[in-house]
Amino acid sequence: MASLSSTRETAKSCQLCSFMTMNLHRQFATKRPKNQTFDPFGENGEMYWGGIDFMNALKAYAVVEKTAYEPSVYLINPETKDLINFAPTSNKDVSAKSTEKFQLPDVNKFFANAKWKVLETVATFSAKTKNQVLDMVEEHAPSPIRHLITQPEVQRIGSEFEGARVYLAKWAAQVKEEAEQARRNFSLDDDMYGKINKELGTEILTNEEVSKVTRRKPVSQVEWDTFFDSSGRLCITVDEVKDRIFHGGLEDSVRGIAWLFLLGVYPWDSSKEERELLHSSYVTEYNRLKSLWIEDDDKRAEEFWKDQKHRIEKDINRTDRSLALFKNKKNVTVTSVGSNVSPTTRESSPETPDEEENDEFDISNIRNPHLFAMREILLTYNEYNVNLGYVQGMTDLLSPLYVKFQDEPLTFWAFTKFMERMERNFVRDQSGMKKQMVTLNELVQFTLPDLYKHLGRCESTDLFFYFRMLLVWFKREFEWDDVLRLWEIFWTDRYSSQFHLFFALAVLSDNERIIIENLRRFDEVLKYMNDLSMNMNLEQLLVRAELLFLRFHRMVDIVDRESERRDENIKVSPDLRGLLSREIVVQKEVERPEGVGGG
Repeated sequence: MASLSSTRETAKSCQLCSFMTMNLHRQFATKRPKNQTFDPFGENGEMYWGGIDFMNALKAYAVVEKTAYEPSVYLINPETKDLINFAPTSNKDVSAKSTEKFQLPDVNKFFANAKWKVLETVATFSAKTKNQVLDMVEEHAPSPIRHLITQPEVQRIGSEFEGARVYLAKWAAQVKEEAEQARRNFSLDDDMYGKINKELGTEILTNEEVSKVTRRKPVSQVEWDTFFDSSGRLCITVDEVKDRIFHGGLEDSVRGIAWLFLLGVYPWDSSKEERELLHSSYVTEYNRLKSLWIEDDDKRAEEFWKDQKHRIEKDINRTDRSLALFKNKKNVTVTSVGSNVSPTTRESSPETPDEEENDEFDISNIRNPHLFAMREILLTYNEYNVNLGYVQGMTDLLSPLYVKFQDEPLTFWAFTKFMERMERNFVRDQSGMKKQMVTLNELVQFTLPDLYKHLGRCESTDLFFYFRMLLVWFKREFEWDDVLRLWEIFWTDRYSSQFHLFFALAVLSDNERIIIENLRRFDEVLKYMNDLSMNMNLEQLLVRAELLFLRFHRMVDIVDRESERRDENIKVSPDLRGLLSREIVVQKEVERPEGVGGG
């Protein structure tokens, strides 16, 4: 017994059934000679009925999931609403088991225990490894912070990204000032918080709301194929696809094509034939852009171009070198087009990265062909975006794309699409980063007021510890596979084009109790937040971030309703309202002044 998704086209379902029937018929037909010695009992001694073989064959053509409500009921290509309809009516047993494995920490007054209790019953998590406060209060701890730039943790971030120093010098103090101004202009009174807490802190999550924060299995190749008809056109809505990816991510085998849709390289309404033509045009245009610097000797002689090339090569030589793809191969010859370095060959061990072989003395001599291809992509991007050029941190964004596509032109266009939303992170004056930090500051004030007050006492309301996380979308905070999962979820813009700020909020929310109870100074907060790197549970934070967004949305609705009822002008700042939009925020770099370098 199975429930077919109502959104699938009837014609496609019939086509699938017909195709499966023919293939199953062929499979069982080939076994007919064995029927002469057929054993009616299976390997486990039980009566053989053929259903298991049928289900295994069916899984090659469709997504098959057994329902929790009734073991004999299977769902074919289920949607979220199918899973809800066939979900068990009681979660008591699940709740008892889940609470034995881990216990989420208490959060502020906005999160009633009832909500998190329900969340535990529907989200499947591994045991939570709690972040412990490391010996941050030592016998010879430094005196209270007066000059942030001199602190080791600040220098640690500044040494990784030059933009962090620009941000500190130009914007950090202003972020605090604007946050204080926002607090005066848009802060809610105790009565309003009481109203919000009364409405949102005690009610039980509905099945629909629970389904939205339930993590699902990643989209498999089989399931992805069911999203398209025989011509390669999408046969369900774009929102349905994005919702599915948002709540489960993608299996690695699907990313090579799915990312091109998510990033906008391929239109969602295109056919397979149209995408092939588009790919051909992408290759042609990439080669044209690349020729602009390869064939121009005068350009390559300019100081700006040489400076950009040096910066690119320096960063590429230290980007994700733990990945097998970026380790040196034996006897690899790479021709350095447009460089003073001649083609070279070197014997090297695949286990030995370049930086351990004194390559810092000749960083332009890139032997790994994949690193070399990334260099070509970034130099060509300079021709595509002449005002921005190369800025430190871009290699962090390019690397996962190249690893997945391993196609120079295709990776280039995926990168340009990604940079449309990320360019604001790299503009010279850091105003794009400042804008996001101000918005995040207001978001923390609005949703986690108790924590924000404590951060104020710790002189940490500038949220500088988030600079690296926002700059390269948590690339340095999670393991490789988790980063890929996180990015594809951000790319869906399922709730907001700035969902990364709610994910950042979730990190604070998850650690709120520890911060309030144990940390007292700026350097303690900064060290603790930096030490979270590689020690966070992605799935838990995704669930928390989604629930935080849903709550934020409802908080805004309550404020608007109460403002109208009271006939008072109770405001939610424009920056916070902007978080409800799914439209990508684009900020372009201004024209580069004469004599101004890059990076």
